[in-house]
Amino acid sequence: MKTQNMLDYIGDKMDALDFDGDLDLNWDKQAHVIELEMTMYVDAAEGFEVEDQDGEEKQAGDEVDYADAILFYDKTRLKGEDYADNYLATFGFSGKNGIEQAQVDALFIYLQDLLDDGQSDLFDFVDGTSDAEVFELNFDQAKFDEAYAKQPAANQKVFLPYPKF
Repeated sequence: MKTQNMLDYIGDKMDALDFDGDLDLNWDKQAHVIELEMTMYVDAAEGFEVEDQDGEEKQAGDEVDYADAILFYDKTRLKGEDYADNYLATFGFSGKNGIEQAQVDALFIYLQDLLDDGQSDLFDFVDGTSDAEVFELNFDQAKFDEAYAKQPAANQKVFLPYPKF
C-alpha cells in the first residue's frame, strides 16, 4: 500500500472536520510550506458595536468574519519561530520525509475542539455576552500534547512524505 503524502492526508483530515466556516489548504511548492486557513462567520448583533480584523465597524446583521491559519513548514529550510506570531500554530516537518502521522492526527483531534469552542466564543463576542475586549483563537499546546500522547506509538513512526511536484 502506497503511503499518502502529507498534503493529501491533511486535506482528508480537513474535509472530515465538522465546521460551518471555510477551510482552505494552500501549498507553496517553492517555499515548502502548507497553510491551513480557517475562517469563521457570524452576524453582528443588534445594539453591540464590533470591529472586524480589518478595523471595519460592523452593523447589526452584517457578517463578521474571523480568519486564522496553521503553518506547516520545512524545518530544513525555515525557522518556524520566525513565523510563529503570524499563525495560530506552526508545525515543522522534516524535508522530503514529511511529518509524523501522529502529529497530524493529534492536531485534527484538538482542532475540532478548538473550532467548536472558537465558533461559540465568537458568537458570544459578537453579541456582547463575552467579557473579552478582543476575539482571537488561542492554541493550547498542553491540549495538543495530550491528544498527541493518546496517539498509537506506531503512528509516531509513520511519516507522511512531502508531496512531489
